[in-house]
Amino acid sequence: MIRKGFVWLALASVLLVTAMARAYVSSSWYEDASGYEEAARLQKLHHAPMFVYFRVDWCPHCKAFDALLDDGRVRGKLGEAIKVRVNPEHGDAERKIFAEKFGAKGYPAIYWVASENDSPRRISGKGPAETFLAQLDR
Repeated sequence: MIRKGFVWLALASVLLVTAMARAYVSSSWYEDASGYEEAARLQKLHHAPMFVYFRVDWCPHCKAFDALLDDGRVRGKLGEAIKVRVNPEHGDAERKIFAEKFGAKGYPAIYWVASENDSPRRISGKGPAETFLAQLDR
């Protein structure tokens, strides 16, 4: 009986360690100020990188970057990050995150936050996919 309990305890321990070691993976995007707050909370919980993308609907460079985001390699890599998209034209809270928290000025403004303890690092939205992806690994 004791041996059987030990086996179950060992199996449960292995499953727990495996679950804790599993990386964050999601295709979801969080939107605007409330989404940013949720993404920041999830980053602390999962210790995953956060990808922050400031865009506006009328921006041709944002539309070009949106096309790059559709590349399968880019989607795959960004699947490992908590993704948030903020449109500063949607309100004061969004403008505050854009201008004050990130110090951004133009569109698109794209940032990689490797961990909750790291400062945001601005990255370029220019393609091709390999060029863009290389910035995430630095």
